[in-house]
Amino acid sequence: MRTASCLGIDLAWNDRARTGLAAVDDEGRLVGSATCRSDEEIDDWLRAYPNPEVVAIDAPLIVHNPTGQRPCERMITSAFGRFDAGCHASNTSKAYMDPPRAARLAQRHGWTTDPSTIGRGVCLEVYPHPAIVGLFGLGRILPYKGKRGRTVTDRVAAMVELLDRMEGLSGLDVSDSERWREIRYAVEHATRPMHLEHVEDEIDAIFCAHLAWLWRRSPGALEVYGDVRSGYIVAPPPPSHPATPRARITGP
Repeated sequence: MRTASCLGIDLAWNDRARTGLAAVDDEGRLVGSATCRSDEEIDDWLRAYPNPEVVAIDAPLIVHNPTGQRPCERMITSAFGRFDAGCHASNTSKAYMDPPRAARLAQRHGWTTDPSTIGRGVCLEVYPHPAIVGLFGLGRILPYKGKRGRTVTDRVAAMVELLDRMEGLSGLDVSDSERWREIRYAVEHATRPMHLEHVEDEIDAIFCAHLAWLWRRSPGALEVYGDVRSGYIVAPPPPSHPATPRARITGP
């Protein structure tokens, strides 16, 4: 077992897609990261990092509304939508949201989903896009995700910028991580979408682990949008800086 204070999980909504996993220690040093698919594989990886202080999951965690968006999703969209960091709708009309995979994961590991919890084992829902906008003061999201119209070259440039910015975070130390160097090499030398897809979820998980670390180590850097009853998302405060007008953006 290795020492880890905070975990980040970019959780796929089903076991056919990749889930990213990451762990950082008390000082914010990256001590492990990986990707897997099944619940069993996720649980096996997590056994190496027992009793975490905070777990940050990029996936719906508390979903009770039968239709439409959760109030927290509307709040995030209101604060970050002009930066293209709004939310999709999560509701129980979708079978995979009743209950959400993240809720089942938290229950299996005995993590509490109440963000007001002071002790260890608190599990938070996070969303990287608004967090990236807020923490880095960006005028719009970094377009590193695969979407129609985005070329591999565009995505590589955006992902390299994300890696550069993550390396500059004062609370995240990846300097001793061989895996981080492998991820960076894979991104910089990617020529096909699949090359980026192999590491994209792992990068998101590492960023989520940093958000988990911030939750305990930097009060005020993050806040709760929503509540435990209807669902919540932890993200930076609403940005006070302007969004970049679309007309000024180069590329798709």
